[in-house]
Amino acid sequence: MSKFWVITKEVYKKNVKSFGFIIMVLIPLIVIGFFIGMGYYFSRDAQNIEAVPVALITEDATLEQMFASEEWNFDIADDITTEEEAETALSDETIDGYLVIDSQGEALQVEVVHANELSNQVPLITEALTNYQTMLRANELDLAPEDVMSLTEQVIVDETVVSIVDGSLAEEDMSERMIQVWSAYAVSIAIMAFIMTYSGIIAEEVANEKGTRIMEIILSSASATNHFFGKLVGVSLVMLTQIGIYAAVGTGAYLYFRNTDFVQGIVGEFDIFGMLRELMGYTLIFFIAGVLMYVILAAFFGSLATKMEDVNKAVTPIVFIALAGFYVGLFAFNSPENTLSVVFSYVPLFTPFVMPFRIAAGTVATGGIWLSIIGTIGFTILIAFVSLAFYRSNVLVYSDTNMLGTIKRSWSIMQSNRKARKHNTA
Repeated sequence: MSKFWVITKEVYKKNVKSFGFIIMVLIPLIVIGFFIGMGYYFSRDAQNIEAVPVALITEDATLEQMFASEEWNFDIADDITTEEEAETALSDETIDGYLVIDSQGEALQVEVVHANELSNQVPLITEALTNYQTMLRANELDLAPEDVMSLTEQVIVDETVVSIVDGSLAEEDMSERMIQVWSAYAVSIAIMAFIMTYSGIIAEEVANEKGTRIMEIILSSASATNHFFGKLVGVSLVMLTQIGIYAAVGTGAYLYFRNTDFVQGIVGEFDIFGMLRELMGYTLIFFIAGVLMYVILAAFFGSLATKMEDVNKAVTPIVFIALAGFYVGLFAFNSPENTLSVVFSYVPLFTPFVMPFRIAAGTVATGGIWLSIIGTIGFTILIAFVSLAFYRSNVLVYSDTNMLGTIKRSWSIMQSNRKARKHNTA
């Protein structure tokens, strides 16, 4: 067991201290920080935007008071009182536009002229003036303000989303449902990113000594089992270190900036602790099981490579399988009840990508969830022992044949070793 931990420790220290690991950890943080910084900059820029200089041509004092309020962000030019003066000021670029509002009884005649500076404001101006015109007509008809409000009151629709569990209806929380869906989406992206990253790392680790032809020396002091699982556990600890760094940075950043207006504007309507509970539930199980499953597969394919140059070719099948699972997961995101989504949610190689979306959509019972979890974990254990068996037989095999040829040769060696053990036992 001490040899196993020596191998694990060396693999962990070598990868964590490498420049590549530092870059791998920093790049996502830099990208996320860049987009958050840009969002913060644009939000501050929108808050500090200068008032638009406009002219208001009207004889209605109420309208003048309404458009002079801060919510419009207008700088009304009080010295401009005629349309001709407004046209001259617009031509001289003294103002960016002007409004001409003529009130004829209970009807409003409105004209907005601008140099493409009020395009976003025109719908709001139209809505405000429509409400004002409604009030004018209500006064003409001697209607009380409460009567006007009753005429324009919107219909209240009480929406209740339910899920059918064992033939009974259970009310669903839509905010919780959205958290589940986007948690599943985030987990699918994270699984894909970690598979792409750590499949290559574990394959290189397993094939490294084999490619340098020093495996005979290593196996003289440590068994193939210790070597294989030492490499696997070491790389898994590197992966957990990266996850831990992201969790620590994210928690620290949230605690430090949580009271700022920018952060409150983003997460103010969401239950952060509820989101974390969802991530710590089924989605976290599928994340760990999914990444570990593909990492073990990468270790198996990496053991088939006889040179470091062949590692990328060896892990190519894993990348394509993961891409297929990712796109099936995106399909399940939109159609969680489709037959294809249901079937692939129980296929271990695709379960981590598909099942979280079915859970979020409430289309699978608890029994089905645990069936998929047990199947995924069982398949992961199975391929771990199969990979170990092949690794023991092909760790000293140096062949220039293709991957299928290497697998056939490893199988033949396994059969020969098994027969030899039976013969010695007899």
